[in-house]
Amino acid sequence: MSMMFVLRRLVLLLAALMLWAAPASAHDIPSDVTVQAFVKPEGHILRLLVRLPLKTVMDVEFPHREREFVDLARVDQSLRDAAKVALANNIDLYEGDTLLSNPRIVSTRMSLESDRSFATYEEALAHVTGPALSNDTTIFWEQGVLDVLFEYPIKSDESRFSIRPAFERLGLRVVTVLRFLPPGGRNCSEVMVFRANRSNAAWIEK
Repeated sequence: MSMMFVLRRLVLLLAALMLWAAPASAHDIPSDVTVQAFVKPEGHILRLLVRLPLKTVMDVEFPHREREFVDLARVDQSLRDAAKVALANNIDLYEGDTLLSNPRIVSTRMSLESDRSFATYEEALAHVTGPALSNDTTIFWEQGVLDVLFEYPIKSDESRFSIRPAFERLGLRVVTVLRFLPPGGRNCSEVMVFRANRSNAAWIEK
């Protein structure tokens, strides 16, 4: 076997590897991700409001219009798919020893990164259930954030609740800022910061 033949085979092999690896660069795992969440039990319903950067959602296709902008007139189903795949499937929430599964996706919104409505629970709730972005808004999917309102049926808002957000898969370093609001309209809240990477996880209890 000649040296020229071996070199030619190596060049072809390297070219094939480069072509195989090229598409992956468009879906790099984000380095730093911040997830914001509110948990509020009230009566027989527990509401979970979550904000997630859409750049972490790799398994959902978003409809496009000209210049690859998101077609906001047709984005609702993609947002609901993202809410299930990236959020609902990565949250274990318990009432006592009972796993609260299959939450109802009440509302989803695609928002701009500059939106500040998740400063308080009331603002976030009004935003997620309020008007969506105008169809003429120009936004690329990876520049947006996903806002979701989930509802879980519960036995009592005075129960002990435990939550494990398994968001470590969404980035190399993930910070989840979770605010628990007690029932009964009390105006206090407890802020819990959950830090994780792709090799560890933990539980938050309230």
